Amino acid sequence: MEVAQLRALVAIQQEGTFTKAAERLHLSQSALSQQIKALEQELGAPLFERRGRRITITAVGELTLARATQVLLQLEQLHVDIGELLALHQGQVRIGTSDTICLYLLPEVIQTFRQTYPQIEIHLTNRPSQEVVSLLHAGAIDFGIVTLPVQGQGVETSYLCDRQDVAVCAPGHRLAQNASAQQGLSITALAEEQLLLLERGTTSRAFLDQLFLQVGVVPQAMELGSIEVLKRYAELNLGIAIVPSMAVQPEIATGRLHLLPLPWAPPRAIGVVSRRNSYRTPAMQAFLALMNRLMPSTTPDDGDGPKIVSGEPPSRKGQ
Repeated sequence: MEVAQLRALVAIQQEGTFTKAAERLHLSQSALSQQIKALEQELGAPLFERRGRRITITAVGELTLARATQVLLQLEQLHVDIGELLALHQGQVRIGTSDTICLYLLPEVIQTFRQTYPQIEIHLTNRPSQEVVSLLHAGAIDFGIVTLPVQGQGVETSYLCDRQDVAVCAPGHRLAQNASAQQGLSITALAEEQLLLLERGTTSRAFLDQLFLQVGVVPQAMELGSIEVLKRYAELNLGIAIVPSMAVQPEIATGRLHLLPLPWAPPRAIGVVSRRNSYRTPAMQAFLALMNRLMPSTTPDDGDGPKIVSGEPPSRKGQ
């Protein structure tokens, strides 16, 4: 059954004759008759009774006409909907991301996107990076914004920018007055301090544990559940917190926290993870383009980080 056959049926009923219907559809009368004949053969019953030049629609024809009218209206609406989708007048973007990225990198992007495309719905799910990959496999999100690398088959990643871990303490902490600590705190010296770390099971904690393991030290650490709690406890002089630099810029600028650089901690890449060869809707493309434009083009701590690009960072592929 073809759309052209359904259009032919509707045109004949509306125009009253094959001749007028053929003129309306810009077909020859024989071509129109062939379309109706083919449709009748497929349905196994006549659609019209022909009495000389007069035609009368049959019961099968009436039923088919009703369904054909619905189908053609739905097809017309489909074209309208697709046009609106391509013009970003409707649609949705489903994003999965970690708490850190959700809280410290995305707010401006989401605010600007909603102002620019108010008809596009944003669904944001914040989970640890590896859980974001699971959501991707389950079809629950369109793409993820995570700390790289991530594990998973059938996914591809594209690099966005770097994140840098730093140590912070209260201005009254003794290391805040230590000149050598201002140049950078060694990993062994840091391990001797009371640390405030995210709880195990997070990507950030696994990254730090691996760094400590490489030099054979076991730090004394209080485990907490969020970066905001780490910052607050550091302000209260309960220990030294290791956090992403993007999370403490306001506190450092206002003097609520004191920065202790960690030269031994390599930057980590943030990127987009998506299903391999998946289609990106216009809404998804618009969000990713805006994110590339608004996210920091350099790492916030040293001003020399790499610019956001669409592929993996050349110096850290596979890291």
